[in-house]
Amino acid sequence: MRTLLLVGGGHTHALYLLNARGLLPDDIRVVLISPERFVPYPGMPPGLVAGHYRFRDCHIDLGQLCRATETELVFGRAVGLDPQERRVTLEDGTSLDFDLVSLNTGLQPDTRTPGIETHALSLKPINRFLPLWQETLEQLHTRERIDRVNLGVVGNNLTAVEMALALRHRLGRDDSLKAPVSIHLVHTGGKLLPDFPLAAQLRAAQLLQERQVRVHPLFEVARVEADQILTERQQHLPMDKVIWCRPGEASQWLTDSGLTVNDRGLIQVNQSLQSVSHPGVFAVGEIASAAGPLQTQTEAQAERQAKVLAANLARALAGEPLRTFKPAKRALSVLACGDEFALARWGNWVWGGAWVWRWKQRMERKYMAQFPRP
Repeated sequence: MRTLLLVGGGHTHALYLLNARGLLPDDIRVVLISPERFVPYPGMPPGLVAGHYRFRDCHIDLGQLCRATETELVFGRAVGLDPQERRVTLEDGTSLDFDLVSLNTGLQPDTRTPGIETHALSLKPINRFLPLWQETLEQLHTRERIDRVNLGVVGNNLTAVEMALALRHRLGRDDSLKAPVSIHLVHTGGKLLPDFPLAAQLRAAQLLQERQVRVHPLFEVARVEADQILTERQQHLPMDKVIWCRPGEASQWLTDSGLTVNDRGLIQVNQSLQSVSHPGVFAVGEIASAAGPLQTQTEAQAERQAKVLAANLARALAGEPLRTFKPAKRALSVLACGDEFALARWGNWVWGGAWVWRWKQRMERKYMAQFPRP
C-alpha cells in the first residue's frame, strides 16, 4: 500500500476529503494528521463570539469525516518534515512515512511581539483561541469589580473588524456583567480594511462609531502587558484583555525542512499547488504562496483549491499530468457587524443590510451541512 499523508485538518483538506471519493487508486492509504478532532470553519468564529452560533454549528468533526471517507485519523501536531526521506515527525516523537504529502497546517501565532503568548488571546490557531475566550467570558461574569473593563482587538483586517463588532454585540446586551465594557480596535495602518474599496472602508468606520467601538489608528503595539499595551515610544492604552487578529506566521519546521519558501516562510508552490522544489509535496491554504499572479492563497479559494488538489494528488500518484489551479479574479467578502446586519463587497461594489446577514448565515450553514454529523 502507498501512503498519501494529509498534514493539518484545515478546511481545504476537509473539502478535499469530500472531493476525493473515487479518484484515488485502490492501493492508496489516506492518513490525516490533526492535533484536534473538531476544527472550526474560519469565517464563523466571530459569529460564535457574537452568540449567533453554537460550538457544533461551526466545527467540522474530523472523526466523522474520516470514517465517512475511509481515511485514517492520527491525532498529533507535525513538528518536522524530511521531503527527501519522505517522512513527517510529530510532537510526541513518532514519525510517519509517505509516498505523497499535502500540507494544510495554517499559520501559527505571532510570537515576535513580547507579551502576546502570556497576556493576549491570539486568533491563530483558532482551536486554541476558543477555550481561552470562554475563560475570559467567565471571568467577566465573576470578577468582583465595578469600574470599566477594556477589551482590545489588534488588527485592521476583516477578521479584526468582525471580532470587535461581535464583542460589542455579545457584551453590550449582557445585563449580568458586573462592570461596563469598552471595546477598542487598535491598528497600525491609517485605514481599516486596506484591501477593500473606499466605500466599504467608510461604511465600516461608520458602523464602528455607531456601535461605540473606539478605534485607535497608527498605534504600533510593541509590547503587551497584563493591564496595558505599549508602543516603542511608551505610549500606552489600558487593556484588561487583548485579542490579537494580526496575520500569523509560518512554523519554523517548514523553513527547516528544506522546502523552498518565500521571505515570510510560506511554501512556494507552482500553479498545480505543488512545491517548486519537491514534487512529492503539495501545499494549500495560508501556508502556501504561488509565484506570479497566484501569489495570494485566501479562504475564498478553499473550494477551488480542494477540487484541484483532489485531481492533482490522484494524478501525481498515477504519474499523469497535473491540472492548473485558477483562482477567482474576484472574491465575495462579507463583513458581519455583530448584530443582524452585514456588508458585502464584490470588486468595487458594496451592499449592506439585514438581508446580507441572513444570506451569510444561509451560506455558512449550507457549507457546514456538507460534512457528516454524529
